[in-house]
Amino acid sequence: MIAGIVCEYNPFHKGHLYQLEKTRQAGADAIVCVMSGNFVQRGECAFLGKWTRAKTAVLCGADVVIDLPVPWAVSSAENFARGSVALLKEFGIDMLSFGTECDDKGKLLLAAKSVDDEAVITLTKKYMQSGLSYPSALHKGVSELYGEDTAEIIASPNSTLAVEYIRQIQEYENTDFFPVKRQGADHDSHEEKDGFLSASKIRSELKFNADVLSALPEKSAELISAESEKGNAPCLMMNNERGVLSALRELSREKLEKYVSDETGLAGRIYDAVRSSTSLDELYEKAKSKNFTHSRIRREVLCAYLGIEKEIASGVPPYIRILAVSERGLSLLSQAKKKSAIPIVTKHSEMQILNNEAKRVYELQCSSTDKFALMSEKPRECGLEQKSSMLILK
Repeated sequence: MIAGIVCEYNPFHKGHLYQLEKTRQAGADAIVCVMSGNFVQRGECAFLGKWTRAKTAVLCGADVVIDLPVPWAVSSAENFARGSVALLKEFGIDMLSFGTECDDKGKLLLAAKSVDDEAVITLTKKYMQSGLSYPSALHKGVSELYGEDTAEIIASPNSTLAVEYIRQIQEYENTDFFPVKRQGADHDSHEEKDGFLSASKIRSELKFNADVLSALPEKSAELISAESEKGNAPCLMMNNERGVLSALRELSREKLEKYVSDETGLAGRIYDAVRSSTSLDELYEKAKSKNFTHSRIRREVLCAYLGIEKEIASGVPPYIRILAVSERGLSLLSQAKKKSAIPIVTKHSEMQILNNEAKRVYELQCSSTDKFALMSEKPRECGLEQKSSMLILK
């Protein structure tokens, strides 16, 4: 059985290792991960480059790591899940494994059903019109019609994505899902629990305190340390804050609307905030309203900076790029290439034969990686996307 995991590994920690182990115990002969690249769904750059994170994943037990193209990696939970699941299914997985606060399959299925209920959709729109953000409006609508227990499932960050994974996996036949109950620290928690730290706590500590490396799996700690010594980590938007602000100031209102949803005037709010802000934090604060979460604002601003037009992520990725494989992964890759309906590529030269849609996405990958190269402690050169090929780890 081939299991799939959607991940960011930002960075890879003990909770991620636990999920890989539990997935193997559930009967997986191989594990294929689809991982966000150099930018993540929080609307920020990743703490480490994608090649390093992919290498860590394989050294810690994954067999294949697929790159989730940037338009889907920095999109809504629905688009993020759709793109990720589509790539995993195209590669040939039989089961989807994901971490969640609730591991009761029946409750998760009910939560997924509630999100698609027309009555819930109507209530959600009503509450959004009254000024609530989408997550708050959805929670209130589900609570009224399905009860607070179901509403609490969709309110939890990890479970919100779990529900989206289930909704997407139900579009495919013969695919099971395996929820792994989250261990230790809560999502975004800054407290240690049962020996586990959240990714947010780790990122925060690593900026100032290298001792936190001892709380990570050995291979993960080694690679982070090596990248830090080279000046390639940590990668932070703040390391190129003036460059980001400068690029955003160059955008006209008309241009900005190609990248930002104009729902309840969001594009206008961001445009005005860009013109009057002298830091990214100030920009986010000025653009926010009750209708939009901080992460939504950060994603919209990031899409504008990266030049990602809003309709791109409404479909599915047009190709599969492999970042890293184990020896077992090489065999899976050979099988997948024979069956996949979309191209599977491992290096830059193979991109040249792709269709125009795929080339458009790949050009965004190259451009975004060049911008990411300016967010490390020591700025890096252009062309890293084109120069990098699939890693084979034995």
